[in-house]
This record gives sequence, structure tokens and C-alpha cells, in this order.
Amino acid sequence: MTKELEIEFKNLLSEIEYDILLAEYHLTELHTQTNIYFDTEDYQLKHKKIGLRIRKTNNYTELTLKIPTSDQHTLLEVTDQLDTYLEGKTLDEQILPEISEVAIFLSQQGIKLSDLMVIGELTTTRGEINIKSNVLLVLDKSNYYGKTDYELEMEVIDAKDGELFFLNFLKEHNIPIRSAEKKIARMMTHKKTL
Repeated sequence: MTKELEIEFKNLLSEIEYDILLAEYHLTELHTQTNIYFDTEDYQLKHKKIGLRIRKTNNYTELTLKIPTSDQHTLLEVTDQLDTYLEGKTLDEQILPEISEVAIFLSQQGIKLSDLMVIGELTTTRGEINIKSNVLLVLDKSNYYGKTDYELEMEVIDAKDGELFFLNFLKEHNIPIRSAEKKIARMMTHKKTL
């Protein structure tokens, strides 16, 4: 189990901008991850602005809860490592609630593991590089329900300095500022149109 603050800035990209940045930063070793998102039937997590996902890669599977903080660019992430994720099984059948920090937090919010259901999934091809000692550049190509989008994420240590660096980075690369909702929100918005 880990708990950490994630400070990140996001911007949607065009496919051309994405390809240019991949080439400029020599990001050839990309990895694929699948996010499976959960909520209750009446969207209790969404109403609390909390995200819950399982992330599967070739190397690991983890359950992560993303909890908002007072800063719009900062989330508290609570993550439990999982041995595996079995599709068709509920979360309460796959994790031990008494040792899961995620389950403990959800219980404190009055949310039962047995009430959670899969609400959607997306697959992301990701490239990452530290462009400064305290700045991680992340380039994502995400696919969900027949739609593809491209996103730049910049993970930083300090919100104020990070935002300035992020805005300068966009300006230096002639990338317009484009608001980027969280992946779960983009996926759910598109899913509703189907």
C-alpha cells in the first residue's frame, strides 16, 4: 500500500503534437496499460469527486483511489498492489478489506466494496521521461469505445513552480492550452454518446 500526493498538469494534444513530442524526447519505449474504472450504481464516488480504478500492465496490477485535495492540480492517491484482477469477479471477492487501505477509506465514506461495479475501461499507450530532476513528462495515447485522444501530463513536486514550467513548456512547443478533463471523465462523456 502506498499513499502519495500527485501534482500534475494536463493538456490535450493533437495527434501531430503528440508525434512531434515523442520524436523530440526520443520516447520509443512505450508501455501499454489498461484502466478499469469503478463506481456504485448511483455514482457515489463521482459525487464525491473520487476516482477508483484498477490499472493492469504487463508488470503489475494495482487498485488506486484518487481523492481531491484543496488544490485543483493535486490528488491524494491511495494504492494497493494486487496479485491479479479477475474479470467478472467483484472487488470484494478479490481484495482483503481488512488490509486494503482503499477498502478502509471507502468504508469510512460509507461505500461497500460489494456495491462497486465496472463503469468503463480504457487502454493507454504511455511514454515517460524526466525532463528535469523534479519534472516527469508523460505522453498518453488513450483508446476507449472507438475514440482515441492524446494528452500531455506533467508531474511535478511543487504546484506553483510546476504550473509556471508547464505553461512555459506549452508556449515553447507552440501547443495551445486545451483543458483536459480526467481520463475517466472523458471516457464516460464519450460512452454516453454511444
